[in-house]
This record gives sequence, structure tokens and C-alpha cells, in this order.
Amino acid sequence: MKKLLIFGLALLFCFCAQEDQTEPKDVVDLLPLDNELSTWVRSSAMDIAENETQLYDFINGEGWDYTENGFVKFVRQWYEGDISSETRQLKLRIFDMGDTTNAKNVYDIVGTGLETPWTDNNAGVEARIDETLLFDYKINFWDDRFCVDITIYEEKTSAGLNVAKSFALNVSAAIRD
Repeated sequence: MKKLLIFGLALLFCFCAQEDQTEPKDVVDLLPLDNELSTWVRSSAMDIAENETQLYDFINGEGWDYTENGFVKFVRQWYEGDISSETRQLKLRIFDMGDTTNAKNVYDIVGTGLETPWTDNNAGVEARIDETLLFDYKINFWDDRFCVDITIYEEKTSAGLNVAKSFALNVSAAIRD
């Protein structure tokens, strides 16, 4: 009877452990869908890299910082939408760095030190906004094992920055779901 009870508990433990296991999130699944954020839609095919060679093909020498810190997978998607009745472009890049340590390391490495920390209702664990670009805003953040870069090609209006922030918050929410 004691052996049967132990076997039953072990079996119950196995079933409970299996229910808690979830598939790791894929960078592709973190991308907003068409019209998920207002009227913004994908404007090109998605770029995916799953090895160093593919990554270097997409982002050239910039890839070294990622490959030296545990790069697993990369996705880049271009979007287009309207800001003040003008069509604008937005580039979203997500890097799966394998774990939180690698994501944090890359976040620290790729920063220039000239960005403004985004600390009020920000995306991710840490986020920053690069306002040094002549016409564009760039947001960079890390959350869980992911590093995310968003660049909006727009004439630096608050509306453009708000669109970029909306994308960042959307991706961060998808990471945490």
C-alpha cells in the first residue's frame, strides 16, 4: 500500500511538472500583427537570423556584440503607418540572447551613454530613448532574455515618439505574457 501511495504521488508530481512547462517564446511571436497598433502594418518580409552568418548578413559588424554574448535568434520587421497624415516607417528588431544575463550585457554594450533613460511606465526591465539622431527616435530595452531596438523614421514629433513607445510596450507585454 505504501509503494502504491508513493507511486501515485510520483505520478501526480510528473503530471503537475509537465503542466508547468511552457515552450520558450520565439522572437517571431513577439512581433505586433498588422493593425494591432492603430493602422501600422508590416511593409516588408520579415528577416530572421538563426546563426552568426545570417545575423551578419542583416546587421553587418554590429552583429559581433550579439554573437559574443550568446545570440540565439534575431528578427527584423519593418512597419509603416500614418503620423499626422504622413506615411512613416518603423524598424523593429528583437534579439533572443538566451538568458537575462546576456540580454543585460548586450543592452549595456550597445548603449552610447547619450540616451535618455525611459523610467516612467517604461517597456522592459530597463529602457532608453536615443534622441541624438537628426530626424529619428530610437528606443532600446531589454526584458527577460530579449534585447529590443525600435527606430521610427519621423521628424521627431511627440506623436512619433508615442508610436515608438507603443511598439515597445506591446513587445514588452508579449514577452511577459
